[in-house]
Amino acid sequence: MRRPNILFITTDQQRFDHLGLMGVAGIDTPNLDRLEREGIHFNRAYCPSPICTPTRVSLLTGRYPSSHLAYSIGVTPDPFPGPTLPDVLGKVGYHTALFGKTHFVRRADEARHMADGNEPAPEFFRNWHGPYLGFQEFQGNTGHTTNNVPAQHYRVFLEDAGVDYQQWFPQMCGEYDHQACGSWNIPEEYHDTSWVARLTNEFIERQSPDQPWFCWTSFQDPHEPHLCPEPWYSRVRRDELKLYPGYRAGEFDDRPEVYRMCHEKNFGELNDWVGAPKSLGGAVRNEATVPSCFGEPEKDAQALDALTATLGMIAFLDDRLGSIFESLEQSGQIDNTIGVWTSDHGEMHGHHGLWGKGIAAYEDCQRVPLLIWGPGWVKPQGSSQALANLVDLPQTFLSLGGADVPESWQGVDLRPLLSGKCEEVQDAILVELRATENSLNQHTLVTRQHKLVIYRHTDEGELYDLESDPNQYTNLWSHPGHGELRDRLLQRLARLHMEREPGGPSRVSFA
Repeated sequence: MRRPNILFITTDQQRFDHLGLMGVAGIDTPNLDRLEREGIHFNRAYCPSPICTPTRVSLLTGRYPSSHLAYSIGVTPDPFPGPTLPDVLGKVGYHTALFGKTHFVRRADEARHMADGNEPAPEFFRNWHGPYLGFQEFQGNTGHTTNNVPAQHYRVFLEDAGVDYQQWFPQMCGEYDHQACGSWNIPEEYHDTSWVARLTNEFIERQSPDQPWFCWTSFQDPHEPHLCPEPWYSRVRRDELKLYPGYRAGEFDDRPEVYRMCHEKNFGELNDWVGAPKSLGGAVRNEATVPSCFGEPEKDAQALDALTATLGMIAFLDDRLGSIFESLEQSGQIDNTIGVWTSDHGEMHGHHGLWGKGIAAYEDCQRVPLLIWGPGWVKPQGSSQALANLVDLPQTFLSLGGADVPESWQGVDLRPLLSGKCEEVQDAILVELRATENSLNQHTLVTRQHKLVIYRHTDEGELYDLESDPNQYTNLWSHPGHGELRDRLLQRLARLHMEREPGGPSRVSFA
């Protein structure tokens, strides 16, 4: 059976609408547009959790965070959940590789996790390139723009280049500014985006046509701090940009108190409300111990620079996608490769007066770009309104690769949508958010028209009509006349939890 190569490309914190095909102004994204024109754009794709680690481990394991237990950042499951996607693909003959960001475990544990529990010296990464979690080849990095002390294989790359890289990473000099927005002085050839793309191109060019491959290309951008190298920052057409509407007075009055707390950055009250630890990794009660989006007045004042940098990063990524297309074409593999582009979660970008991702159950951070392309494998369909969740991708990849799906996996197979055999494979999807181990637990049900949000430790909830109110300004949870709709969606959420339970072994006897 002919099996496709699978090129899986992820960005970090990219909004669903930061695509040329979605009408974003100020930049052009011709290569991303090609993915939609020649493939399918899932315009209603969501992440399993709007935080990095939970979604990334879901993409690795085909399971929701409540199942794989890497439910938040700062968490390291032990033992690590398996089998992983590259494990299963490797057993059916795929050559597997990962280049770039991992963040499958707590940041401080990443190097030890790669070195079998030992604390490796920096030189370890000069000679070690896997295997790791089923990936036969691996080269990694950690951090985002200037929130980064180059590590792992990326540090080796910079050292071998003979450059004074400390000047580009102020965190190494004690000058880090989390609120920084604008142009970044790192030359583009030494930027993480160029490095990851180069590794991907080299991998593609040395593959044999006799063995299918799976390559996860994991970019760090366009995650904040909002800083972009030249010439990409200056190429953004700033006069065309439109900022997202900020906070409207009173707009959080009809929803759970956590929205106001996040907007006001009232960390002590927030930590109490969600039951967060009083201290965490050096942070204390009046500092943020809960991963979430917050009001950021300093960012509000730099909103144009922040958006310019973000879109410059996306144009930079699009350019490198073009180089990957070239490698596929020149190596003769383009007709037997499926390409997937997505992001682990979105970014508020000042909308509703919030920056970042997390607790606020807005489309801005729960919804993600998802483009799937593959000559001969994916029917060109343009934009689709079919609901999809990123937890569906691992099962879809196994279906394409001719591998059996592990019993513990929970997604659905999107192949009928890729071939054009149907218009939808599910009528509802789930987004989970669990901030800390015994505190805030938020589940979101999304249907074609509505969004329902419930919390474990409060009777408060949220209900939105996404057709008439796509920006979620009106919470219908307690509105007269919407009780029957709310109850129907609550019942659908309960059934969805039952549907996603693992199947388990077959019953073969009466007792």
